[in-house]
Amino acid sequence: MRASNRLAIDIDAVSPSNNSVFSNKAILRESAVLLRILPLTAAVFVAGCAIRPLPENVSGVTTPTIVKQIRCETRQAIIDLTLGWLTADENLRNRRVDPQAHAIGWEFKNRRRPIAQFEPKLFHGHVRDVVDTFYTAGVAYTFDLEMTEANNLRAELNLLKPFTDSNLKFGLKGQADRSRKNQRLFTLTDNFGGLLKLPEHYCSGESIGRDYSHLVPPDYIYPITGNIGVKGFLADFINMSIFDNLGGPKDEPKGPPTLVDALEFQTMVSGGVTPSILFTQVTPGLQVVDASFTGEAIRTDLHKITMGVAVTKPGLRSLGQLRAYPAFPSLLLISARPKTSAEAIAADAVNQALTLNLFRTNIVVAR
Repeated sequence: MRASNRLAIDIDAVSPSNNSVFSNKAILRESAVLLRILPLTAAVFVAGCAIRPLPENVSGVTTPTIVKQIRCETRQAIIDLTLGWLTADENLRNRRVDPQAHAIGWEFKNRRRPIAQFEPKLFHGHVRDVVDTFYTAGVAYTFDLEMTEANNLRAELNLLKPFTDSNLKFGLKGQADRSRKNQRLFTLTDNFGGLLKLPEHYCSGESIGRDYSHLVPPDYIYPITGNIGVKGFLADFINMSIFDNLGGPKDEPKGPPTLVDALEFQTMVSGGVTPSILFTQVTPGLQVVDASFTGEAIRTDLHKITMGVAVTKPGLRSLGQLRAYPAFPSLLLISARPKTSAEAIAADAVNQALTLNLFRTNIVVAR
């Protein structure tokens, strides 16, 4: 998946006149983008002094902070998906979770228990199988951060030598183009249980002595510094692992269930200045007619994040049990109990359709 942003001061590029339907939300978002273009363009000129281009030159967000934000987003996604499933009243009514698991889920959701105490042994039955399967699931993030700066300078000087019946005019031009590029590559690994056991202050400003949260909204100009949609990615991984027999990577398709997303974000910011001066002739000798100077700064950031998640060997046994159930009780959305294999197949098809509706996102905008 690739997202590309090319930033320039071009009002027509975001004009709603080219769209028959242009939502208020989109207008507000694009307006916010425009308001941020000028400060970012100014930042490009300042960043032009950097020998080693880094993300913070333009975004103000350092690499360690980017890493923390993505780890904290992953941690919060695990918490939201797990506690949302355990505490849903519908899941309790339809016996997808048992009363004890439901009550425990609420204890964590209401913060009567710290999330660091969450572990599989608190549960039993099908809920225990689900938690066992994914508690040890591994997460890997490979970052490829590429930053390129170009600073181009051009100068032009026109000279004039008057004669009796003619003028001699000639120009001098000069150009200096400079560019710098930095590519930062690294990989981090986590697991679901380990992320839950991170101290609470890791995702707050306490770790850096500031009133700040590392749980941030999406950033449509510099996407890597905002929310990158981990929650949906993990929900897809869990559902496909249980219901769709998700396999391993291409070189080991029968290996542990694995899902990988390769995200690519590109942001280009550019700006320039072109001052000129025109001289008035005052002497008959050689003189300067006009002079101009052009300065241009271009910053291109290409950021790639390859994020993979996989069930590990400790979770494979419980996953096998989940897949072996004729109709998975923990997530069964129908009350009927099939008596034949044909009924079970039909019921499973209906259950899958209901499951899609259960996990479909509904957005309600207050008026």
